Amino acid sequence: MTDRKPVVYIFHGDDEFAIGQALTEIESQMGDPSTAAMNTTALDGRNFNSDELIRVTRAMPFLAERRVVVLTDPLGSLKSSKDRDKFKSILENTPVSTALVIHITKPLVDPRDRRKGKKHWLEKWSETQKGRVYLREFLLPKGPQMANWIRTQAKERGGDFSPQAAALLGSFVGDDPRLASQEIEKLLTYVNNQRPVEPDDVEYLVPYAGETSVFDMVDALGERNGRKAQRLLQHLLEVDDPLRLFGMVVRQFRLLLLTRELLDSGHREHEIASILKSPPFVVRKLIGQERNFSLAQLEIIYHKLLDMDEAIKTGKIDGDVALDTFVAALTH
Repeated sequence: MTDRKPVVYIFHGDDEFAIGQALTEIESQMGDPSTAAMNTTALDGRNFNSDELIRVTRAMPFLAERRVVVLTDPLGSLKSSKDRDKFKSILENTPVSTALVIHITKPLVDPRDRRKGKKHWLEKWSETQKGRVYLREFLLPKGPQMANWIRTQAKERGGDFSPQAAALLGSFVGDDPRLASQEIEKLLTYVNNQRPVEPDDVEYLVPYAGETSVFDMVDALGERNGRKAQRLLQHLLEVDDPLRLFGMVVRQFRLLLLTRELLDSGHREHEIASILKSPPFVVRKLIGQERNFSLAQLEIIYHKLLDMDEAIKTGKIDGDVALDTFVAALTH
């Protein structure tokens, strides 16, 4: 048995929150934050440069046991077998004084292909590396998985959720583990870890008032009432974090799009509530709102929001500016 640490870490999947936690865990092993910062290099794999990767991975750590190099999304630059072989050679020759993290922001293999037993070339290569490579897939918890994830997170923090409370919180936060984590911490603090969190606690403490204001703002957008939508937006920005608020708006339009598609397929209100795993009163509001938009409009709006989300995450635009731009575009 050996305590030797892996040299190459391959983290892939769509759960950025969990991947961020894994990266934080690696960096925490480097000592105090200032030392970690001096020994951490981030590279954008979309502009992949083999010579630069070799240089930073072979640089010696400064006042630390290891350096950390994070390379994000390099696969688009590795189309040919020659490029892949060169990349694998760099990984194989990375010294133990460097922890090289390959961060891929989507699953390496589509779930349908995974069920057929298909493997990515990076996975096949990692199996030959005898402990030098640690590969892990991080997938967003969805539906019942989110409720299970909430209960697991609560237990890790010394608390508990009833199954009903976990399901309700899951319906509130959608597939946003970062938001769920914040609400779990708040709810466990509220019950002081002395009893399980119950549905009444979730309804009382989780800011559905903010959701209500988002409903109101989406109503104003549907009415093309720019003045009202901007007023509601500014109020929300005063009391909530722009990134969290943007996530709520994205979730709202995703639910509107799904509701419209389900209605067009002949589903009734109670069936939609079951499929979306949302409380009935939320579904009633969604049905009222989707009438303000055509299916084509909802599809265009949702994809525009996804583009804005990518721009926010890559630092091209601030969350509050993105929201302002979005509201202005829909009401003019």
